[in-house]
Amino acid sequence: MRRGLLALLLLFSLAWAATPENPFARRVYYAWKLVKDLYYDPGYHGVDWEAVGRRYLKKAEGLKDWDATFALVREMYAELGDAHSTYLDPERARVLAGAACYRVPYPEVWKHPPRIKPDEASSPAGGDGGAWGGASARMVRGFLVLRLPDLVEAENYGKIAAGLRAHPEARGVVLDLRGNPGGLVFEMARTAALFVRGWPWRLVQRGLGAVPLPTLPFWGEPEIADRPLAVLVDGGVNSAAEGLAGALKNAGRAKVIGEATAGNTEAIVPYCFPEGSMALIAVGVLAPLKGPTWEGRGVEPDLEADPEEALNAALRYLETAKPGKGKGSR
Repeated sequence: MRRGLLALLLLFSLAWAATPENPFARRVYYAWKLVKDLYYDPGYHGVDWEAVGRRYLKKAEGLKDWDATFALVREMYAELGDAHSTYLDPERARVLAGAACYRVPYPEVWKHPPRIKPDEASSPAGGDGGAWGGASARMVRGFLVLRLPDLVEAENYGKIAAGLRAHPEARGVVLDLRGNPGGLVFEMARTAALFVRGWPWRLVQRGLGAVPLPTLPFWGEPEIADRPLAVLVDGGVNSAAEGLAGALKNAGRAKVIGEATAGNTEAIVPYCFPEGSMALIAVGVLAPLKGPTWEGRGVEPDLEADPEEALNAALRYLETAKPGKGKGSR
């Protein structure tokens, strides 16, 4: 009886370990495995990720098209209860075309890439892609006000950089991050490099300890090195946006104005599948290069202000601020 039970358990474990033959179920398996191997919390926020995998592979047996497959993976990722980690079909992933996307680290995925027609992965329903983007630049009372609504849309960086270059006459700059939900470490690092250069952060990762993170690039002069800078924040600022505000504050490069940020500083890395879909995985917690993490406490403002009045407070500050590069973060 005992031998029979052990044999049954062994057979079950082998069946679970085997990669599914069905290409749709195989995608669900590798998307599940990404979280299993790379998610920063080895406890998966108390979720039994093994059980989730078994349940969703069972659901995947009946899949017959890619849109349904991508939707099922999104549903599976939602089991984590983590808004940072999600899955994008190729259509939604196009918004991140300018970001640094890592190849899914499983050679088997690349040996047998799926054949997907354009109309098989372009469903407009669901997802968050439509809410991303919308950065802007405008002059107010002689100061340049840059609105950065997220760190997901790759075009935001171009709009912010172009605004800085188009207005050399600006006496100072306001970077408005209010309500910014965060996004990608890559977008945070290259946006920060417009204002400061160096190694402002560390990424606390599962099994790897703390890994220093640089601005991109981390050498040379930033886009604006001598104009005073104010950063607007509120309780809706999350993740990489908190890292951006915190880096500029800690470097002495900016006056942070508003209210404390959310203290939700998971760092997201995008992993690409061969046909263009993308898994966004929270791989670590973002923290200053030195000192305690921002997780659970947020970035405290230098000057407290009602978020609705923060812009006016920033303009008053810039009226009297002196040019300066800050102390840097190297």
